[in-house]
Amino acid sequence: MTKNVTSPDSMIQLLPGVGEKKAKLFHKLGLNTMQDLLYYFPRDYEDWSGRDSVAEVADSQWSTIEAVVSGVPSVQCKGRLTIIRANLEQNGSFITAVWFNQPWIKDSLKAGSSYVFHGQVNRKGKMTSLQNPMYVRVEEAADFSFRPIYSLTQGLSQLDLRRAITRAMKSLKNTQADPLPSALRKHYKLCTLEYALEHIHYPKTKRDISIAKERLGFDELFLLQMGLRLIKIRHENQIVSPIMKEEKGVNEKLQKWVQALPYELTGAQKQAIADIRNDFKRKKSMNRLIQGDVGSGKTVIAAYAMAYAVWSGYQTVFMAPTSILARQHFHTLNNLFTDTDIKLALLTGETKKSERDLIMTGLIEGNINILIGTHAVLEETVKFKNLGLCITDEQHRFGVDQRARLGEFSGNELYPHTLVMSATPIPRTLALIIYGDLDITLLQEKPPGRLPVATYTAREKDRPRVEKLLLKRIDDNEQVYVVCPMIEDSSQQDLESATGVYNYLSQKVFPDRNISLLHGKLSAKAKAKIMADFNSGLIDILVTTTVIEVGVDNPNVTMMVIENAERFGLAQLHQLRGRIGRGSKESLCVLMSETDDPKARHRLTALCSSNDGFIIAEEDLKLRGPGDFFGIKQHGLPEFKIVNLYEDRDLILKTNEAAEKILNSDPELESVENRRLLPFITERLKMNLEPTL
Repeated sequence: MTKNVTSPDSMIQLLPGVGEKKAKLFHKLGLNTMQDLLYYFPRDYEDWSGRDSVAEVADSQWSTIEAVVSGVPSVQCKGRLTIIRANLEQNGSFITAVWFNQPWIKDSLKAGSSYVFHGQVNRKGKMTSLQNPMYVRVEEAADFSFRPIYSLTQGLSQLDLRRAITRAMKSLKNTQADPLPSALRKHYKLCTLEYALEHIHYPKTKRDISIAKERLGFDELFLLQMGLRLIKIRHENQIVSPIMKEEKGVNEKLQKWVQALPYELTGAQKQAIADIRNDFKRKKSMNRLIQGDVGSGKTVIAAYAMAYAVWSGYQTVFMAPTSILARQHFHTLNNLFTDTDIKLALLTGETKKSERDLIMTGLIEGNINILIGTHAVLEETVKFKNLGLCITDEQHRFGVDQRARLGEFSGNELYPHTLVMSATPIPRTLALIIYGDLDITLLQEKPPGRLPVATYTAREKDRPRVEKLLLKRIDDNEQVYVVCPMIEDSSQQDLESATGVYNYLSQKVFPDRNISLLHGKLSAKAKAKIMADFNSGLIDILVTTTVIEVGVDNPNVTMMVIENAERFGLAQLHQLRGRIGRGSKESLCVLMSETDDPKARHRLTALCSSNDGFIIAEEDLKLRGPGDFFGIKQHGLPEFKIVNLYEDRDLILKTNEAAEKILNSDPELESVENRRLLPFITERLKMNLEPTL
């Protein structure tokens, strides 16, 4: 049965001019239905709104010129090439319009008639021409103030897109349900959805574009923030977690454990611990993010939370994104719990079956208190006797659905408390989007004794000096990282490879020193062996890729050289630098780069001038522009077609305020007008948020 062509979910091949063959090309752009066409927004516009003077146009300028065709266009043939020329007159000034292989133009232009032409100017000596200009009659020009430009695929033209969108718009006119409550729309002075969709595709002024973008961007952000907050509300209202009261015996053990630490907790760490204790005491489930810069002391907070849970009678699972990081956490936590009765186990994809079977038995019987691992802990065969707390490290590496799965195998009828940690500082406006379903605790204080890492740029001519500095460090029994953007040499790119740098350092520069090579293609066993040797001081220089970017902790490493530093993003450079300066010794980071690109140099300079991850994140935000900052897709969040997360900060705050207002007064969206929001929120998040009965 064929769907009505006026339905938003009607297939686009029902439109006139779109057959099966052309429909396949539309499908390549993700355009399958009439609704898809309406929400396929222009990437740019041809600006026909102004009128340029023929006497003043500059070479290579895109110009819009109103002029009279002063004579019959001429046709010249050169082999297979046809050239059409028309002389255009504007207030006594002349310019020639030139078209190639478009012979029909000769008959479409009438001598003595006025047209508006839009094209690129070409000046050669005294000759000025417009190259292949588009044109319309003056009386039709009002409809061409701004012509939309769409992203294409081979076989589809701008005309194909414009025609299909125009027909879809006419077919669906007055059928679009507006998701926003009218009071909300009026409060924020937003246009209707119908107006926004029409004027994003057919604007007549720049203001039309601005009005349409604000409304459509508001919808993108508002519906997403509503969805994330609804998830949080449902989580709090429907999920019951263990209540861990401040029992005397538990408190005494915790106090003794904290006093035995070799350092004093910072004020920020104490506040984070207080937040966690308060969450544990509630019947509602903790769903908290600990966000702190590299070296701010998140691991000890996680350890405190685990000890609290274990001594309250519950098990804990700790998930890390890589086996290297999981192993490191296992060793770090083993050291932190050396003089306690807490039993830990490590589970990764490489764990042998015999060892894995013992771990499974220990978890079910309750003999293992803390399980540390990679994604392997998500497998259905992993069962607990009494799971009470789930922790994920580097939360930005996991999607929302992966985080949710950690609580499915608790072994009791209670849902475990959830604690997530990230060492990726994110500006507050972005945190509202990325972590909208979490309570956030910020660590903006470094432990005492941590010195800032001195950071400098260097060029190839400085390499001998850099190598002297490197030698001094290893002569002082300190260790060094050398980070490269590639594993092996490539004929396609002139970049330093880890293999090439390793060969150079080990054979030509420091043949008498212990140098090792680490990268992602090595087996898990080989990587573990190299990291164990490095952490025990057997390796002087570790040449590596970004496999050490996250979490690797060796306080004896006091120098890092980053090759082709211009190839890394600012946030990633800061993460890499965070692998050094983790002890009490002065540390040095050298950014090797030959680039003269102003943006790249600015990025490197920004890193040299600050060690504060939040300041660097703000700078990264300014420098990057549109893009997948911090991996929006990786967070399991939908894409943004209109919103630029780096420029639309005011809109993010505005929609956050709007979402809070509605949910504070109507947390279950029970009013008739608010209830209409649910299907739109569900569509935005691709997640069913209808309340369960």
